[in-house]
This record gives sequence, structure tokens and C-alpha cells, in this order.
Amino acid sequence: MPSVGVVGENGREMARAFLRMCQGAASCYHITSDQQQGPKLDILVASEASPVLSELVPKMTPESYLVANADDKEIFPYLSPRRARLITYGFNNKACVTASSVTDDGLHICIQRSFTTLDGTTRDPQEFAAPIGSKPVSPETALGAAAAWAICGRI
Repeated sequence: MPSVGVVGENGREMARAFLRMCQGAASCYHITSDQQQGPKLDILVASEASPVLSELVPKMTPESYLVANADDKEIFPYLSPRRARLITYGFNNKACVTASSVTDDGLHICIQRSFTTLDGTTRDPQEFAAPIGSKPVSPETALGAAAAWAICGRI
């Protein structure tokens, strides 16, 4: 079962959104400055710049994934040095995972560039609906959760 950690003020909300998407097929928790210990992470989602990233990013392995909010330019200094595979998300047109539409009914996600999932499958560019459930979340939160969900190979 994949292990996902989320860093950022909206981390708890993003972890909940991710868990609703994956329906129990992965574990996910919010990482704070007080709580940096935990299981080995397969995926670390950085929703905003945080000094916690300086501790966690260098410890990640080449097999792990770092999912970063491309709209937060302050985040990138915290992402070096890194060995993990970088997948970006956001409303920035250079992000790997973007929103193709935001409606009252939910969010449609667009994968802009191919990447390999945790199970070795190639995820080609495509659009899909993010199953965010009945609890409303911000589009940024849903994008980060959906990027981690796509890496888990669950779409």
C-alpha cells in the first residue's frame, strides 16, 4: 500500500481529499514541523513552501515521488537537492497536472506530460474527473490530491 505525506497549511484537507479518491488503497497523513517522523514515503506532496521540506526532500529515494505546487514559486528552493521524481501540479500551464475545468459538480484534471506510476505503468496525457466526493475542497487541494492519486495508478 503506497504511503503519502502532505506538507502545507491545507495538508490535512488534501490528505482527506486523497483518501476519498483512493478509497483506502493508500495511507496518507499531514506532516507538520512538529511531526516529521513516520513511515517511508512513496509520495510527498508539497502544497506550499515550508522549512519541513528541507528535512524531508533530501531523504527521499529515486523510487519516490515529490509532488509540488507549481503555482507557489517560493517552494522550489526547498526542493533541492532531491533524488525523487518531480511531478508538478497547479493552474500554471507548465505544470504536469492541471485543471481542465472547475465546475459546481467537481474538477476535471488534465495530465499534460507522461510519467511512470508507482507500479511502473506509464500514465499518458489524458483528462479525467477527480472523485472529490460530497465535501467541498478548493481546486488547488483537489489538484494536489489528484496528482498523488494518479501516481498511485488509481485512475
